[in-house]
Amino acid sequence: MRYRGKRFWSSMVVALCLVFALVMGIWTGGVALAVPIGGIGGFVIEADEIQISNFNLLPKIGETSERAAYPQGSVQLDGVIKNLKLYKELDVPGKEKVRVLITASKDVKASGMVLDLSKLQADASFNKLKIAEKYSNDWQGKFGLSAPRLVLEKPFIQGHYLFANSISLPGLSLQLEILAR
Repeated sequence: MRYRGKRFWSSMVVALCLVFALVMGIWTGGVALAVPIGGIGGFVIEADEIQISNFNLLPKIGETSERAAYPQGSVQLDGVIKNLKLYKELDVPGKEKVRVLITASKDVKASGMVLDLSKLQADASFNKLKIAEKYSNDWQGKFGLSAPRLVLEKPFIQGHYLFANSISLPGLSLQLEILAR
């Protein structure tokens, strides 16, 4: 039993160091949330609303922490996120789960964002939506969506990679919660 305790605390320290590095990256403005925190379920982004400009979506095969190749969409955008809630649930040795939760108390503004996702659920409204199919030898260049403006109401996103050239997170809060199974 003592061996499991050592493993638990050493993995917890490593995880907290990674979360601390993530938060410091966000705080200093150079943001790359590309750490492999996503399994097949990835990390989750929820919000009241996301106002998106310069939206582009292309298909891709991406990596997750559980699989070397998994079908995803790669989205490029600039946006404003209202009531951000980003979290990842981690299985802890033993019988509990830990949720790493990042929230912001005011609107989050991001530019130059790239988000790889495997699931998106929301009420969406587009302006000038363009769905294009093109001849290409590269399968990723055969199909794409774009729009100058998109609004997502109550989105639920399963993401696997997130990068932003710049992002502001006013009222940033980081919480670690123990969840019952």
